[in-house]
Amino acid sequence: MQFTFLGNAAWLDFLNTAPRDEGRTVDLLSSPESLRRWGQEAGLLGSEIRDGVDETWLIRAKRLRGEFRQGADSLLAGQEPPTGVIKAVNDQLIANPLRLTLHNQAGHWHLAQMPLRPHADVLLTRLAIDFAECLVSGRVKDLRRCARSNCVMLFLDTSKNHSRRWCSMELCGNREKAAGRRARGAAGSA
Repeated sequence: MQFTFLGNAAWLDFLNTAPRDEGRTVDLLSSPESLRRWGQEAGLLGSEIRDGVDETWLIRAKRLRGEFRQGADSLLAGQEPPTGVIKAVNDQLIANPLRLTLHNQAGHWHLAQMPLRPHADVLLTRLAIDFAECLVSGRVKDLRRCARSNCVMLFLDTSKNHSRRWCSMELCGNREKAAGRRARGAAGSA
């Protein structure tokens, strides 16, 4: 399976690395190398970073993903994230701090998060920052689960009128609409 980046937030794209395929959950992060590749494709991990790409990193990443899952489930239920989720995020932020640098690129100012040391844990820290910023900014009010019955994908609804229902029109929207047409056709011919 290919990685999908449709959550409108890095931490949600990270959660979406455990999608469902024909009713069973598929973990796209099966090895440290697959996690490294995801981090690079997400733009959160430089290709030069190799230090720390090991099984314990993968275990920590999956543990953080589990905490994000609990946080998302609570937020979708209209509740605050559990204290364990906040502790996991804070622990990650403390363990691997990033320094901020300001730079001008092509006439535009950017604030970049630079690791204090080049290590694979920068990926987990950037994901923890993204979760925290989403919570602080209030963007979590736009958190949605795909409306397709067997899809587990999550996303922030950034549509103009906040009416997005599908993780992706190509992945689930068209399938759901086609199934509805088939059901209406079958009901009409009965």
